[in-house]
Amino acid sequence: MYPSTSPSIRRSFTDLGIRASFLLGFGVMVILMLMVSSAAFFITASTVRSTSEILNHRLPDTLGVLRAAQAFDALAGTGGPLISVMTETARITAFERVEHAQQLFDQTLLDLQPISDASVAGDVDNIISLGAELTDNLDQLQALANQRVTLIQAKETASDSLISILQLFQQLLTYRMRILESDTDVIALMMSLPSPPLERVGDMARETAPMMPLARFHAEIEAIGSRQLAGAQDATLTALSLSRQIISTALINATTTLDKLPPELVTALEQPFAQLHSMAHSPEGLLGLREQELTLLMQSEALELANQQITARVNDATSVLVSRELNEIAQAGEAATLLQLRYQWALVLLTAVAVFGIAVFLYRHVWQYLIARMTLLSSNMQQIAAGNFDITLAAEGDDELGRLGAAVRQFRTIALDAGRREAELQSSHKMAEEALAAVEIKALELEVLNAKLAELSTSDFLTGLANRRRFDEVFATEWARSTRNGSALAIIMLDVDHFKLFNDRYGHQAGDNCLRKLAEVLKQHVGRATDLAARYGGEEFCIISTDADLSGVLVLAERIRANIQAIAIKHEDSSVGVVTVSIGVASMVPSLNHESAELLLAADHALYRAKASGRNCVKSA
Repeated sequence: MYPSTSPSIRRSFTDLGIRASFLLGFGVMVILMLMVSSAAFFITASTVRSTSEILNHRLPDTLGVLRAAQAFDALAGTGGPLISVMTETARITAFERVEHAQQLFDQTLLDLQPISDASVAGDVDNIISLGAELTDNLDQLQALANQRVTLIQAKETASDSLISILQLFQQLLTYRMRILESDTDVIALMMSLPSPPLERVGDMARETAPMMPLARFHAEIEAIGSRQLAGAQDATLTALSLSRQIISTALINATTTLDKLPPELVTALEQPFAQLHSMAHSPEGLLGLREQELTLLMQSEALELANQQITARVNDATSVLVSRELNEIAQAGEAATLLQLRYQWALVLLTAVAVFGIAVFLYRHVWQYLIARMTLLSSNMQQIAAGNFDITLAAEGDDELGRLGAAVRQFRTIALDAGRREAELQSSHKMAEEALAAVEIKALELEVLNAKLAELSTSDFLTGLANRRRFDEVFATEWARSTRNGSALAIIMLDVDHFKLFNDRYGHQAGDNCLRKLAEVLKQHVGRATDLAARYGGEEFCIISTDADLSGVLVLAERIRANIQAIAIKHEDSSVGVVTVSIGVASMVPSLNHESAELLLAADHALYRAKASGRNCVKSA
């Protein structure tokens, strides 16, 4: 018989054989590895789900609302030109701008229809409601513009009529005044003689006396006509009322003077004087038409003020929405990061439990069960090898050698089986390490996604330049820095010439490609780390240049303008034949007595001067 084993060994795995116990241990390890892999998959899925919610829903919704707000601003900006419409051509151009801006705004509203977020949808409904109010105001402004053009044409007709009446007076009075002047000269000449003919002088004086008020009447008529022509240009209703009072007084004086003229002259002057009197007080006269024009202007300015208030409300609502959405996106990112950290700790803990289970299994099964049995069998083999045959053998077997051979074979099988199980344990441990490495890779991928999200929030999606938000942040920072250091800060503002005509002829896809090429030129010329090129809006770009005097910035702006023209983007509607830009440059040393908006406004004025000078040029503030 074999030597009896210890009681602790007999109690360990007493109901299992060697194969079954190893299968049980392997099954436990597989289950633990599946738990680790499932936890890693769950962490990855949760992270991807959180990121997808931000990238696929919240961020596009926020960008859609921003585009709608920009289209709203563009639509509201078309009201200003309607106020200054003076000609039929200007009216048609202003109406086309309103129609184009309205189409863009309607398109952005259609793009916002799929929004499912209730809070964002509420803000969109508010923008739609304010947009309807703005559209109604613009319709009224267009109606007022039509009336203004009609009034201006009527003023031109009334002015021609007034000039015709004044010319008629000139014809009726001029030759009579010349006769009066010659009679006066003759009387003066005769009085200068040594012996003046007093009787003749008296007769001529009596003939001339009734015509003496003629010069005064002529001057009064000229004053009335001039005042009407000047009153047609009065800037306010108060000034126009004063002109009416002056003209009324002059008409009264002219009536009194007319009554003093000879009857035959009064008969000739009555009809044109009545026309002049009627025109001064008629609604169809210059003053009446100017009063109607000023009334229309006041109504237009009131509507434009209402549009500005509506735009301010939309901008405030958009700012609140964007701030809220960005805060929620940031909170979602922080929550995803915190959840990922918790899952990582849970995964580490689960892995530690798995490793501990494997160690327990090795200790309890391999060390306490297998090695103890192998030691006992080795002792039997050594006793047999030493020739110690005087041992207690098991009852099984036919003879001692057979029983010894069976014991040796059993020892070899157990040794080989133990080696194979050891390799399987090492493989399982390697799988656990690979799973942990995969989790670390997913964490790095999440960091890359977060970095891309941060870049998307500060970059223009079309050109790759900084967006308006990034521009405002950097401009505020550089303004504060220049204020502290007393260094110069410059703004270069670019606008593509005739870009609307380019889009109309070649399509918006070609327009987008054009903007990308222009952005590449800007990137090549903005090399300093402290400088920034940004898309300011639509076809407008801005460059922030620090620590640079105006002459250096003008050189840079001219180089950019020349290089953009040199890339020769075809533009048949441009006088040059290629795409060009107009550039405005402004530079100043910031101080506490200035505001940053002054520098931007100066650059914008310079840009306006460049366009007014024929485009494709550089102007400084």
